[in-house]
Amino acid sequence: MVLKKIGHIAGGAVLAASVLAFTATASYATSVKITVTNLAQTGGFAITPLYTAFHNDSFDAFDVGSTASAGLERLAELGDPSVIAGIRTATDPNSVGGVLTAGTPPPIQAGETASRVFTLDGNDHTFFTFLSMILPSNDSFIGSDDAIRIFDDFGNFLGDQTIDVTGADIFDAGTEVNNAAADGGAAPTSNDPTAGVAENGFITAGQSLNAFAGQILFGQELTLEQIDFFADPDNFQVARIEVSAVPLPAALPLFGAALLGLGILGRRRKNQTKAA
Repeated sequence: MVLKKIGHIAGGAVLAASVLAFTATASYATSVKITVTNLAQTGGFAITPLYTAFHNDSFDAFDVGSTASAGLERLAELGDPSVIAGIRTATDPNSVGGVLTAGTPPPIQAGETASRVFTLDGNDHTFFTFLSMILPSNDSFIGSDDAIRIFDDFGNFLGDQTIDVTGADIFDAGTEVNNAAADGGAAPTSNDPTAGVAENGFITAGQSLNAFAGQILFGQELTLEQIDFFADPDNFQVARIEVSAVPLPAALPLFGAALLGLGILGRRRKNQTKAA
């Protein structure tokens, strides 16, 4: 009889733990889909694969008016996010990051869309940061000077968001002098993207890239009309970034309910046994 009671207690504990584990997972693990669309028309800019990061408030990718970090310099000049990813993980070991790419070649060209799903913890990944190099340029990039909050202080997802990236979100890293010449160090139109002249400046609002009009980018000629963001940056469309929660598979809530039901049934049987 004692063994039977122990079995009931152990079984109930396992069921309770399972329900609690399921509840915790449902509360804090959120699958979030990031989608980026290059809104440029034919003859407009491309962007390098979008670097995305989810982190706490300790990581800050850049500040206008400050000197670019080695990671931002690498991304803004070559589209390479590896160094800034290392800075992010050193600053916030629990952070999550990755890149979105549309296909081959890797840059996201005019009209193309890329997406990726990330599994996030609302308590650790409160903020969202994005970065991408503008092509062609020497050191121009898009990003948010302030990270974007996607979870509240209790770890709850704040809901789907749409981020319209305009010319006002184009920045100059201040690390390399703008030069549209074939040997000027601009990526990807230069023969040698590492050959640019160091600028030793500060991060500023984006500088005009009109000198690149007429060049060929991935088989398309760049037109002044499609790349002149400097004249009216607020109304110049660069990209749209969508942040959306991915619904749990229908079976998971049913599984949680089934576990809870089994626990209740077990308690009823135990009570009936006592009554008998």
